[in-house]
Amino acid sequence: MITKTALFTLALSLLVFCFLFPGCSSIKPLPVAGMVVIDQINLIDVKNRQVLRQQQVELKNGRISAIRPAGTVIEDANAVVIDGLNGYLTPGLFDMHVHLSDPAALQLSLSHGVTHLRVMHGLPQLLKWRDSIEKNEMLGSSMTVSSPILSATKRPTTISVTDATEAKAAVRAAYAEGYDLIKAYGDLSAQSLNAVVTEAAVLRMPVAKHGPNPSGALPWQELAAMQSLDHVEDIYQGPLHYQQDLAALQEVIEQLKLLQVPVTPTLNIFWQLTAISRDKEAFLATLPQGYISPLIAFEERHNQVARWLQSTDKMAVHNRQTLQFLVQITRQLHEKGVPLLVGSDAGALLSPHGLATHTEMQLLQQAGLDSFAVLHAATIAPAKALGLAEQAGQIRPGYKADFIYSKENPIIELSVLREPDAVMKSGRWYNEEQLKELRQQAINGRSLGQELWLILSNY
Repeated sequence: MITKTALFTLALSLLVFCFLFPGCSSIKPLPVAGMVVIDQINLIDVKNRQVLRQQQVELKNGRISAIRPAGTVIEDANAVVIDGLNGYLTPGLFDMHVHLSDPAALQLSLSHGVTHLRVMHGLPQLLKWRDSIEKNEMLGSSMTVSSPILSATKRPTTISVTDATEAKAAVRAAYAEGYDLIKAYGDLSAQSLNAVVTEAAVLRMPVAKHGPNPSGALPWQELAAMQSLDHVEDIYQGPLHYQQDLAALQEVIEQLKLLQVPVTPTLNIFWQLTAISRDKEAFLATLPQGYISPLIAFEERHNQVARWLQSTDKMAVHNRQTLQFLVQITRQLHEKGVPLLVGSDAGALLSPHGLATHTEMQLLQQAGLDSFAVLHAATIAPAKALGLAEQAGQIRPGYKADFIYSKENPIIELSVLREPDAVMKSGRWYNEEQLKELRQQAINGRSLGQELWLILSNY
């Protein structure tokens, strides 16, 4: 575990470095485009599970203003016209479970077509970034930001909650500070979690829980109002007591089916730890450079990553078998009609922002979801969970102009979305070369001193 003293020493070094080298300066936002028309384009209609061919999409003020047949006469002579070349527009992706502490993560995510993030470990600075992006004052994926984690265990950057009184106070404080939802950890007592849910309902504030299972003796029905239940591995570690007990699993799935609360499997993070435990440094060498802040990478290297690097062959085999079981759990959740959300846990275990979202989507395909079902879990279902169903997650008039352009049909091969041919965010169009520049600019423009100050001020 890295001590606060060690972090402070590193902070001083980085602050000096950032003073001497201007590469630590912030990334400047690009200007918002005016009226744009994308012609000769095919639209991925996720809701109706179809491809709408030969369309023309008109955009004004960052939103879709009209959709009509390709080749329709464009009345505004000043409109910027983009030839879609018979390519495909897919709604921008949501990642419903990420961790970040620097703006570079927002730009990296956007460059891979992830236009909205739900950040599951809130800090005050993230609220400022959220609002700046919404005002087009800052470049990156838009954000929904959870409260700091409410946990029964006292740890840095979390809020310790040991009883109902503390739980209610924590919810009220998070509401007053402007967080979008409450993040409730799985170790909360039944009384504390009940108080969290009750107080949040009074304030009309959503709650997302770590683990798709109740705390203690809390009835399953008490989870019905949750925004989501995250990490299928907690089903294995909690109700199943680390046993691949298919009978007990069916009981859990039946309860979740009745609740109809979305589950965020986060298979990617278990896939990542499995790969580290199996291939060690050889796997880490395959990760893209700069996608995780050097500061976070340093901390992870000395904690969770170090743990899995020390895995025995026996543990690596166990992890692989467990991952297969988690995929099986996810398959059964989908088959039973439990709503699923794409969430990668990007930022943890060196899991790269943006790319991790696509790994999660691939794992959902391995769990038996077809391309439309995976995209539903990455677009329409998250928008609904976040209360954005009338403005995001689909390509429809009145909706935000957030989407991915690909030359190839993503329904045939979802992986074409991993490296988009273009991305539009709030009416701003970035072609393939600009996306590459955006990634490099994000990495080079990272302010490590600013990030470390952010972490230390919340430590």
